[in-house]
Amino acid sequence: MKPRPTPAPQKLPSARPRFYRITYSNCGPEDDAKLFQGRDGLAFNELTAPLPALGYDFGTTIHFYSDDQRALGTFPAFQPADLLVLPTRPPLTDRECLIPPRKIIRNSRNELEKLIFRRLFKYFAYCTRKHVQLTAEAQKFLLTDVDRWKFIEFFENHRQDHPLGTALIQKHPLLRKKHHDRPPSTVAFLVRSEALAGVDNTPGVKCGFLASFGMDGYSTLIWNHLVRTRYPHWLATPGFVMAELIFKQPIPTRPLTIEFAADPAFLEVNLLTKPVPAPPL
Repeated sequence: MKPRPTPAPQKLPSARPRFYRITYSNCGPEDDAKLFQGRDGLAFNELTAPLPALGYDFGTTIHFYSDDQRALGTFPAFQPADLLVLPTRPPLTDRECLIPPRKIIRNSRNELEKLIFRRLFKYFAYCTRKHVQLTAEAQKFLLTDVDRWKFIEFFENHRQDHPLGTALIQKHPLLRKKHHDRPPSTVAFLVRSEALAGVDNTPGVKCGFLASFGMDGYSTLIWNHLVRTRYPHWLATPGFVMAELIFKQPIPTRPLTIEFAADPAFLEVNLLTKPVPAPPL
């Protein structure tokens, strides 16, 4: 009986790049945060829904615990084509803020966060729940009204006439003339880069980074839904985006889904920065 020929080895398909969720603890300052207590999970789902079609597989969730000074080597071994995704307002200056907001996100102080913050400080000189101040670099992206948009102050407590009060713009401190007849609005941002540069003695990470957020939970969820449905090419294109979200109607009471945000009668999007070009086919 002749021996069967040995089959040729099968060439395994190359591994697809992965996207990783970066999340902060969503619990009180005195609580011992658990892995599952992360922020903005729904916003992450909205933002990253197009990524599998762009060639990515989900990697895992990375939890940035408060005051958790971990070394870069304790994190997954990121590959150059991977993507780190932060769907939450980053606590760049929450602890150092001149006027303490009512709510802060406690930063982690780990080495990966340091790299992320260095990238974000390119565009944000100051960022808390109460105030946002753009850097000179970010101001170059604005289409108009630089004095209006480079420094913004927000309400922190709910206004009775609008359910989205915690995210609404309170004033533009650098404007001499106040406009009281403008509809209620807030702002949202997106930052995309191809790598994270090193800082101090921490080496850089050669993988992509994406941050997309509003000033509170609802605006972050709405914004990332809009990114998914209207601007999915932003996920693959490096750049900086700032937009004004103008609310024409209150948020529905206990909405079943986020689909109401797509209704032009509910929300108008005013892109404040230069258009992000679609990547070449």
